[in-house]
Amino acid sequence: MKFRLCVAALVAAMAIPAASAHTSYLLPTVFTTAKGNFVTLQASFTDDFATPEIAVDSDDYHVVSPDGSRDEYKSITPFRQVVILESPLTEEGTYRFTTGARLGRSSKVVLVDGEWKPLFEPGAEVPENATKVITSQTETVADVYVTKGPSTRASVDTTIGRLAIRPDTHPNEIYLDEGFSLDVTFDGAPLVDQTLTLSRNGGDYEAPKFEQELQTDAAGHLNISFDKPGIYLIMTRHRAEAPAGAETDERSYTTSLTFEVLR
Repeated sequence: MKFRLCVAALVAAMAIPAASAHTSYLLPTVFTTAKGNFVTLQASFTDDFATPEIAVDSDDYHVVSPDGSRDEYKSITPFRQVVILESPLTEEGTYRFTTGARLGRSSKVVLVDGEWKPLFEPGAEVPENATKVITSQTETVADVYVTKGPSTRASVDTTIGRLAIRPDTHPNEIYLDEGFSLDVTFDGAPLVDQTLTLSRNGGDYEAPKFEQELQTDAAGHLNISFDKPGIYLIMTRHRAEAPAGAETDERSYTTSLTFEVLR
């Protein structure tokens, strides 16, 4: 119980503005196609969607086929700033392309004089006057959906990772005049008043830069309206006690979804 209270205090003390860290994303060459046989995607971490900055190194890259089964990319080619992925579209329906649940860097957070302070640098020494030390690791998931022919739901309703963005509106049927409806869950339970950050491709050219912070309601639900069509990224972060057997005390989860808003 003491440990749970300690983690809860850490979550409150270490809340990070959503835009202050790099976010992973997947960006396909096409979101919908009638007869396309392949899709190519880029995967990267960025502060300015969709300008690639740091390649996403993941051991869990995979595809969820229209029937809900797991499949693999045909090719995965890493570069310094971006990973290029290619996948066949052999059947009709909606595919889910994902980085999978990717474990990232570990760090320590120490309690010094009543304040939690992060130790991000590898090998950083714990101050002698620290009264508590908590270890933390990041876990990220980036998703995007591509539909060939008629839309289907099996891949959309598959859960990947503990922190999930669950589209109610089909993610390849988002229209400017209808908006986008979604739910946010953690371990299957709704996240109430959860903050999400919405970015638009090319939004950094707008004045002011396009970026919105949104919150789920008392049921973990969110309805989003849009003023322009385009390609968007929505992301959310949540800290929680690490699962049993983990090498750290807690994890910082980030999940993102790339989608297209049509006229």
